[in-house]
Amino acid sequence: MIKSRLEARALRIWLLCIVIFAAAVLITARLIGFYSEDSFYSLLPFLDFNLTLSGSIGGQELPEWLTDNFSFACSLACVIGAVALSAHIIYVFVLNVFRGQRRRAAKVLRKTGYSKEYYELLEKKRRKLAGTSLGARNDLCIAKAYSDGRRYDDAFSVLRDIDLDRFDAKMAAQYYNLYTYLFLLTGDTESARSTVKLGEPFCSKYADRSEQKLTAALLKYADGDYEGAKTGFKELLDCRPIEVRVWAGLYLGLVYLRLGKKERARKLAGPLGKYKKTPRQSEDMIKLLKKIETAYALEAEEQTEAANGTDSSVPQPADSPAV
Repeated sequence: MIKSRLEARALRIWLLCIVIFAAAVLITARLIGFYSEDSFYSLLPFLDFNLTLSGSIGGQELPEWLTDNFSFACSLACVIGAVALSAHIIYVFVLNVFRGQRRRAAKVLRKTGYSKEYYELLEKKRRKLAGTSLGARNDLCIAKAYSDGRRYDDAFSVLRDIDLDRFDAKMAAQYYNLYTYLFLLTGDTESARSTVKLGEPFCSKYADRSEQKLTAALLKYADGDYEGAKTGFKELLDCRPIEVRVWAGLYLGLVYLRLGKKERARKLAGPLGKYKKTPRQSEDMIKLLKKIETAYALEAEEQTEAANGTDSSVPQPADSPAV
């Protein structure tokens, strides 16, 4: 799902416009004599503070219009403040409703994993936002959620239905990056390269984003350029998004295994355990640990056979771009 603040942004803008309009009407109506102070206080007597203001600033007496209208200005400010507070309460209420929907989906994901119930919640939100300005942006989030659950056909289906005309350059870059990432996860390296070329006009502007760096490193890994992939993944170990940082660490562990550096893979796996991970990352973390364990077991077996005078060669455990 898209972020709650993003979903509630349109409402916040509308409420802000309403507050500004109400303040302008109240002030203008008083200036043109549409209502008087007496009529104002007869309607809202509790705002009659009877405040006075006098004195001087820098030796200059305060202007008469300010001293005469100070109490009324304070009363009017209270009314405008009440309108603004009411608008803020409405915004916070709606925002918490959206947050509640996200929390519910997250709770279902923690309890049941990538289950039917979890995806039903996502599809419900998708139907609600369909046709709106946020629909295409939300579809990107849905497609990513499907890829996390290894439901790649559903992820591709969602991406194919997205109307690119609703995207700016930044969102288009995210779209093509996700498409490339999905092709790599499914082992279709050729289509991944083609997608990179299609999205180059957009992706080149945001090549420094951690998500795109991750995909670029993964493409090198899929092409067998393990040294290049290692450099790319290592750069992301300190990036801000925790999810990207964990993926980079998991893939770097695979690279080390491919290069025969079991000890580095083992040392890398330790720090990854402290990060908060998605259910998919937790599953793949276990797989990585098993691969490391297998690599050490094979090494021990080779040493035993060598000690017994047996000449054998046992290859490293195979893996795919998806851990």
